[in-house]
Amino acid sequence: MSEHERNLIHLPESLKKLTLNKDLSKHLKRGHLWIFATNIQESQLPFGIYSLEYKNETLGVGIFQPNSQLRFRILFLNDIWYFKKNNLKKSLEIHCQFCIERALQIRKGFDLNKTNSFRLINGEGDGLPGLIIDIYNDTAVIKHDQPEMEKVWHHQNLARTLLKNLPQLRNVYLKRKNDTKEKGQIIYGTLPEEVIFLENSVQFSANIKDGSKTGFFLDQRDNRNLIKSFAKNASVLNLFSYTGGFSLFAAAGGASSITSVDIAASAIQAVERNFSLNGFKNKQINLAQDAFEFIQISLQNKMEYDMVITDPPSFAPNEKVKPQAISAYTKVFSDSIRLVKNNGFFAASSCSSHISHAELLEIIKESLAKTKRKASVLYCGGQPVDHPFPIGMEELRYLKFYFLRMD
Repeated sequence: MSEHERNLIHLPESLKKLTLNKDLSKHLKRGHLWIFATNIQESQLPFGIYSLEYKNETLGVGIFQPNSQLRFRILFLNDIWYFKKNNLKKSLEIHCQFCIERALQIRKGFDLNKTNSFRLINGEGDGLPGLIIDIYNDTAVIKHDQPEMEKVWHHQNLARTLLKNLPQLRNVYLKRKNDTKEKGQIIYGTLPEEVIFLENSVQFSANIKDGSKTGFFLDQRDNRNLIKSFAKNASVLNLFSYTGGFSLFAAAGGASSITSVDIAASAIQAVERNFSLNGFKNKQINLAQDAFEFIQISLQNKMEYDMVITDPPSFAPNEKVKPQAISAYTKVFSDSIRLVKNNGFFAASSCSSHISHAELLEIIKESLAKTKRKASVLYCGGQPVDHPFPIGMEELRYLKFYFLRMD
């Protein structure tokens, strides 16, 4: 592979400089790799890769985003072993190769005969901000958290690296937001209408092109597997089910009946497809219905279940709406708890990065208080090993999952 083919990032002709307003070296050394607009002197420079300076010292290299409050995202600092002040472009090349190799090493623990779906690159958690790469059996999906990041990452070279290191791959697809005119681009191979993959020996089908995120929510893997352990002979309600991840593991665990509710008809069709793939014979009720409406109707009809799983979409996309989000979570969790039988189980989850683990636990406590019920926490979970986050960036520890036994 030539040097040009090894470059995973579009290297600029030369690295221009950005200057900090104040010394943030302690902030950076502690592992927080974001710098906000008020701390950067320049504001009119174009998007791109720059070196970060303070008092004539190069602190590191990162990506400048002029139209965002999150103005600068660090790639590497000057304390890393490959930092070369006089050759930052070489440092960039080494950094990207090192991060890919380290990411591959971390994911080597997956038994591809049981789980051939995982996240290979998780942005800042793997040292490559703005870049997500998910693997679904023989298909890799590249995605960026902002469209401008396409200018940074070299997709053809990423594909070459993936194909070299993951021999099972046949396809590499660049996925864009579903509301864009061109939803994505095939980098290598083809994009099947249906990609079938394994998660802990359960089969799933994903529509990569039209599905949410990269096609599936891989981050709930460990939490779904937990549900399997408690589902034996249980009546299970899965609210905001999407394509039925929790439902399938409840079925694999021997649930007597599984009710999956999601507002999207396409998601419910996918639930049925996933059940069919696995040949599960459990009783199924699959409803394309607003989950909030379903909860209210179920309360009116005094319905109860042995296990209720409530995993709504993010209620807090930003800090401004956090108070309303807390109120919304409290409402949906308290109503869901009312549907759980005595000594049953309740699973509550949130993917809102603006709601912390401690705050979600307080929300659950308040939800229980509203129902005048008590519970014990059996398990507190979050992101699996393939969704790492820098230890100094608690805000990237976005996924929270609590599993309760109702007393």
